[in-house]
Amino acid sequence: MIAIDTNLLVFAHRGNSGHHQAALAALCLHHGVSELWSADRDFSAFPQLNVRNPLVKK
Repeated sequence: MIAIDTNLLVFAHRGNSGHHQAALAALCLHHGVSELWSADRDFSAFPQLNVRNPLVKK
C-alpha cells in the first residue's frame, strides 16, 4: 500500500506541524504502509518509514 500525503501542504505553514507528521507516520507504520509520498523533509525523523518525494525525479 502507498499513502500519498495531501494534507501536509496545509499544515506545513503552521507552527505545530511536527505533530501532524508524527501522527501520520504512526498511522502509516501501524497500518503497514510500504511507502509515503510527501515533499516534506521532516519525515526523515522516522527512518523506519519509506518516504518518497514525488516532486524529485528518481
